[in-house]
Amino acid sequence: MAKILVGKYEGTIYEEGNGYTGALELGTGPDGKRNRLKRKGKNKTQVKDKLIKAVGELEKGIKEERNYTVEKAVYALLVHLAKQGKSEKTMDTYRGLTKNHIVAKIGKVKLTNLTADTVETWLDACAENMATQTLKILHGLLRRSIRLAERRGKVGRNVAGLVDTPQGQRPTRRSRSLSLKQATKLLGTAQDPQHRLGAYVILAIVSGLRTEELRALTWANVDLKKKVVYVLRSDRDGGDTKTKKSRRGIAMADMAVGALTALRKRQAAEKLQAGDAWQGNNLVFCKEDGTPYTDGDVLRRFQKVTAAAGLGSTWVPRELRHTFVSIMSDQGVALEKISDLVGHTSTHTTQAVYRHELRPVITTGAQKMNSIFKDKKSKSA
Repeated sequence: MAKILVGKYEGTIYEEGNGYTGALELGTGPDGKRNRLKRKGKNKTQVKDKLIKAVGELEKGIKEERNYTVEKAVYALLVHLAKQGKSEKTMDTYRGLTKNHIVAKIGKVKLTNLTADTVETWLDACAENMATQTLKILHGLLRRSIRLAERRGKVGRNVAGLVDTPQGQRPTRRSRSLSLKQATKLLGTAQDPQHRLGAYVILAIVSGLRTEELRALTWANVDLKKKVVYVLRSDRDGGDTKTKKSRRGIAMADMAVGALTALRKRQAAEKLQAGDAWQGNNLVFCKEDGTPYTDGDVLRRFQKVTAAAGLGSTWVPRELRHTFVSIMSDQGVALEKISDLVGHTSTHTTQAVYRHELRPVITTGAQKMNSIFKDKKSKSA
């Protein structure tokens, strides 16, 4: 039996079974019982190294839980996120990814034994049959799980943060924007009363609002007389806008005012006909009974409008926002003004997200849109 000193703690290393055991005296616990820190190894050097590491973590406030696995860590994160109020749809996505790709493949690995190499190998294997965007979510779940465990003192380092997310097998399709000619054609089709989503399409093109902002828009935040729409909330977790700067008031082009005026009259008639069956959400864009649109509802109805306009059915609603930025840029609107209109915190965000729509030289949204589409209408007459 050999006596040792690790930091301020005395102890011993002794033979046990087929190897060695080291024990450090940590004093007496609140219950009066002897408190000892033990580690095992094949030889004395290995045992001492483990004790040195354990003492280091102990002094940093980390009480290592030797059987705390990746599975336990990631399920703890899911509980934490659910308590924060994440939507059920988001939680279903997280649960599916967790079960099928984290727990099933690396769930049994002890968190203290998890290495950056293990994480990298796991991600590379997932990348063979997974889109880049999904990989980013998956990697983020593991990284956040370990960060939570780190905060709770169960592990000393987040190895998942040392690894870059690889490129997936099927990269996410890059967003496109409609040309001015295509946008004009779509706006003409959207004015047809048969398309209930027509006003949504028109407002999206001429204002650049996000899809989640449009779905959450209420009549209380639309002033048809002043021709202003106030963006104060969105269809996101918690109901708030994406950023503080996203809370903004935007002057509407005349085309949007006309479309919304017609939609409001239509809704009033539908509400009268529905009677008690009407769902009183006061939403600008909703189903025939007043209930909210899901993102899937909007996609299906939107693609019917694009198909009717002869543009095909592969466009997605978020590309109307890209179209707004592209048209504003083409018409010489300053980058700073575009950034304000779309609710970005800085011009850097606008450049990073919409670089393919911005021109070298990039006075305001509603006035410009009135001018653009008035000219197009005159030329086509």
